Amino acid sequence: MKKLNFFFLINIFFCLGCDQTESREPLNSKKNDFLNKSVIRNIQINKREEISFLKIIEKDSKSKYNISNKGFWFKILKSSEKNLKPKTGDEVEFFFNIFDLNGNDIYKDDNFNPIKYVVDKEEILPALRYGVKELRTEETGIFLMPSFLCYGYQGDGEKIIPNEPLIIEINLISLKTSNN
Repeated sequence: MKKLNFFFLINIFFCLGCDQTESREPLNSKKNDFLNKSVIRNIQINKREEISFLKIIEKDSKSKYNISNKGFWFKILKSSEKNLKPKTGDEVEFFFNIFDLNGNDIYKDDNFNPIKYVVDKEEILPALRYGVKELRTEETGIFLMPSFLCYGYQGDGEKIIPNEPLIIEINLISLKTSNN
């Protein structure tokens, strides 16, 4: 009798243990609602920035602007005959100036100390990282950078407000290729 009760209990455990559990719906959808609103807000910010950039390009109709696959526009102010562009691991030195979309100085480089940077190996503002890679040695470029490549939704806490697109001028003064 004890063996029969034991087998009976084991069969009950197997039957109950193999039952499929059903997933349940979230108790609240606040997180999904927040994410959906965030997506819509970012789409609106990107559209507004793109319209601002197109107005700048239209006013500067004599210049040829290129669009990068990273989402920014740029033009070369001073061309160079050199063929090499920086790639990962190369050491570069450059100067840069940051302006708002009205052309007002935000951060002005006094051309005393160039920024030294190992391409894609050091932390730097994404706008500068991508901008430097579009230039050849001794070239100067103007870059219309969307806020997501600059200081984004936080700003810099000093002069750059949240979600502010920027105009960045970069002068690549030297390039030392890596031996990769």
